[in-house]
Amino acid sequence: MLESLRSFLSGKRLIVIAILLAIPFVFFGSASFGTTFSSYGSVNGEAVTEIDVTSARNEVSQRLKSIYGDEFSLDDLDEGIPLNLIKNQIINQKTLLSNARDIGIIISEEKARQEIINNDMFQGDQGFDQALFDSTILASGFSPEEYIRLVQETVSINRLMDAMLTSVFPIEKEIINLASMFETSRDINFIKIDKAILVKSQKATLTEGETFYNSNPLLFLSKEKRDFSYIVLSYDAYKKLVEVPNDYVKDAYEDYLRESQEQTQNRISHFMIDKSNYESTDAARSAIDKIMTGLNAGDVSFEEVVASSSEDLASKENQGDLGLSSGDAFPEEFELAILDLDLNDLSPIIELEDSLHILKLTEIIKPEIRSINQMEKDLISELVDAEAVALMQDDFLKLEQMVLEGVTLFELADAANQTISVTGLNDIGDTALEAFEAYSGEDLFNPDVLVNKIEIFESDNSYAFVMMTQAVESSVRAFADVAEEAIEEVRIEKADNLIDDFSTNALDIILGDKVLPDNSGFSMESYKSVKRLSSLLPSEVVNLIFESRIGELITSSTFNGDHYWVQSSNELIPTKEDLSDSLDQYRDFYNNKLDQQVLSFIDRAFKQDQSIRLKNF
Repeated sequence: MLESLRSFLSGKRLIVIAILLAIPFVFFGSASFGTTFSSYGSVNGEAVTEIDVTSARNEVSQRLKSIYGDEFSLDDLDEGIPLNLIKNQIINQKTLLSNARDIGIIISEEKARQEIINNDMFQGDQGFDQALFDSTILASGFSPEEYIRLVQETVSINRLMDAMLTSVFPIEKEIINLASMFETSRDINFIKIDKAILVKSQKATLTEGETFYNSNPLLFLSKEKRDFSYIVLSYDAYKKLVEVPNDYVKDAYEDYLRESQEQTQNRISHFMIDKSNYESTDAARSAIDKIMTGLNAGDVSFEEVVASSSEDLASKENQGDLGLSSGDAFPEEFELAILDLDLNDLSPIIELEDSLHILKLTEIIKPEIRSINQMEKDLISELVDAEAVALMQDDFLKLEQMVLEGVTLFELADAANQTISVTGLNDIGDTALEAFEAYSGEDLFNPDVLVNKIEIFESDNSYAFVMMTQAVESSVRAFADVAEEAIEEVRIEKADNLIDDFSTNALDIILGDKVLPDNSGFSMESYKSVKRLSSLLPSEVVNLIFESRIGELITSSTFNGDHYWVQSSNELIPTKEDLSDSLDQYRDFYNNKLDQQVLSFIDRAFKQDQSIRLKNF
């Protein structure tokens, strides 16, 4: 939920219109354009419908595109990931909605309509622009009621978030305290021992190395080594096996032409009579018959009739324009009528449940048709890709079954016409499977992997059948092979002893009562006005300095083995006037931290007693 809340808190969200670009017919006044939605269960008692799933998918897609670019698609993700993202989005939205409903801040349907009409993205020169609206949201015919419900829910959620934010605001005193903490400075005296330099300077003999080796044999174990034999079913290899039939390009191009024809988009305008405005259906029919007679006689133009008499107020000012369809955006009766129309033709009168219509085909947009020469390379590539995957998958399933039956790797290789490769006897870091990268050393060196047992590994575009043929366990290496390592360990041990001995004298040396030893890697320095965010010393050392009392000796070792002994003095705490130039910077930092705290609180509060009953995904 936190991700969704961060999106809300980052600024005022656009109404759902900006994301749900797929819901036409908001103001047509006809209930006949609806869709029967499947049930997907509920979250906190809020029903989840198909339109919620569409909304969540679009919103997840838009969020990821803002991160990875406009070319990103949910289809690029591994199977299952998009579904989980969409489910989480639905749960987040419905949880927020249920809380908004509980405190009574759900807006009215009328308010939702006003939000749509007043939205800046639909404004033209004369106010609300129906054509702009249609072109933006045209798609697959959700009902007006469902669309308005979405706007109601989104604005209501915005109100809930606004209400919570009004109770969260920065306190100037806390900002000043934060700035003062980071701007407070101290003078420091410190001793540093550079561990690497100190170790390098230590003398160690071969005899000392052998003594250390004999006392610590487990430090000198060899790495386990294994040898593997394997075969790989590679997508790239199967591509070379695909043969393109002689007539394939011709036949595939004909399919391409048919598909392109199905992608033609038609723009229509309509004249509408609303049956509810007349005493009877016959009276409404009589009115539109009279209009049709005038159109057929050429007494009046379609555009004039729409402007003067159409009863669809939403499209009337735009010459009745309903936008584009590729065959499934308009009611079925409209789509069937369009099939018989040429450009600028008028349809016969079309009767729907609550209304009567006359259509005009105003624009035909056909996709660009590429020549067969332009398409040949792509068509062949599609065939090769599909056939290579199919051939590889067939062989994989066959070999997988053979493995279950207990066959040998040689029999697998013969069945798939593959050559067996060998890794050689190597340790975990040097073992590699050629032409197959989707494995880890931990997988191959897992204790469960047994000699002469075939293991199967899978990647996005290949499969590997791997059998361990030999394993050499770890053992103590001979001293002659590890003499340099043993001598280095002696140097480290001597350096550690020097550090331990020195620590008892560190404070006296910092105070000047004793002299710093003349050892390589030992240094003593003083810095003035060091602040908490200083990079002069490692961050863990600086933090300890400001957590200690003035004059207290602190010790610290860093991740690379260096050691510090530090004493601070002369703490300077800035006044409010001293901080005037930097307060704005710390105010932004404080606000970010405050937002994170609020998000964490909301996340915990909203998840209490959460009831999720999703289904049919």
